[in-house]
Amino acid sequence: MNPTVDDVLDTGYRHPRDPVELWLARQWQEVIGFAVGIRENFFELGGNSLDAARVVNAVFEELGVQLPLNVMTEHPTVEGLAARLRDHNGQLSDPLVEIQRGDGTAPPLFLVHPANGQVGPYAGLAQALGEEFTVFGLQAAGLYSEVDPVASAGALAQTYVEAVRATWPTGPYLLGGCSTGAAVAHEMAARLTEDGAEVRLLVLVDAELLDIGPRFDQPPGDLVAVLDRWKELDLVPSDATPEFVRRSARVWQANEVAVRDWEPRPYSGPLDVFLSPSGDRPAFADWPSAVTREHTPHDVAGALRGLIG
Repeated sequence: MNPTVDDVLDTGYRHPRDPVELWLARQWQEVIGFAVGIRENFFELGGNSLDAARVVNAVFEELGVQLPLNVMTEHPTVEGLAARLRDHNGQLSDPLVEIQRGDGTAPPLFLVHPANGQVGPYAGLAQALGEEFTVFGLQAAGLYSEVDPVASAGALAQTYVEAVRATWPTGPYLLGGCSTGAAVAHEMAARLTEDGAEVRLLVLVDAELLDIGPRFDQPPGDLVAVLDRWKELDLVPSDATPEFVRRSARVWQANEVAVRDWEPRPYSGPLDVFLSPSGDRPAFADWPSAVTREHTPHDVAGALRGLIG
C-alpha cells in the first residue's frame, strides 16, 4: 500500500533519496558525529566553519567539484547542497552504497534494493537500527545513467556477491531485502554458502513493513503525472525530472522480470522472515532454508537489532 501524503510528511526525520543525498548525509555523519536527515541545518546541529570546509573538501576529492567555502552557509541542509550536485549522481551509482558507517563492533548489514532499484529508503531503517551498525545498500544499475538494467536475479546476485566480498572478504555475512531484494538476497546467501562462506543472517522483509519509496503499479503512461505524485509524496527531490521516472520504470520492469523468472535454490542457512500484520503470507516465507523463523514485528528496526545481536 502506498503511503499517503500525511504519512510521509508528518515524520520528522527525512531520509536521503538518491546517491548524492546519501553520500552527503554520510559525510555530515562523519563530521558531526551522528546521522542526520536531509532537512536538518548543519550549523544548528553543531557544525562550524572548519567542519563545513571538511565537507567542501570531501566533495572535491570524491566528485571533482570545487565549491565555494561559503556554500554551506547558503545551502545548510543535505537537500539544499545536493541540488548543487545532482548531476553527479552517476558518479555515485556503484552497486554497493554505504548508507551508514558504524563503530565496527558488528559485521556490516547488506540490504538489497526493492523493485524500484533504490536504496535510499533503507537509510531510515539504518538510522532507526542504531548508529553503531554499518549498513550498505545494493543499488540497481540504470537509475542514474543509460546503462541497461539487469533482468536476471542470478546475474544481480553474482554482481552483488562480488561487490560485497570486495568490501567484506571473509564474512560473516548479514543479508536482507524486501520485494525484488528478497529474491536476490536469498540467491546471494545460497551462492555464498555454496562457496563455504558463513551467512549469519538472512532476513527477508514484507514490503508493507517499510516505506520503500517510489513505486509503480503498472508501466507509467504519463511520466509527468507520476513525477508530480512522487514529489507530492516527497519521495524524490524537487528537481527530479520525467527522465528519472522513465529510467526508474525500466529498472522496475527489469526487476519484475528478474523475480518472475527466478526459482529459489536450496539454502543451507537460517532464514528470518518479517511478516506483515495484515496476515498476507509472502512467497518468501516458504523458500528453502535449513530453518525458517517467522516474525511479525511492530518495530522492524528493533527486531532486526535483536537478530544481529
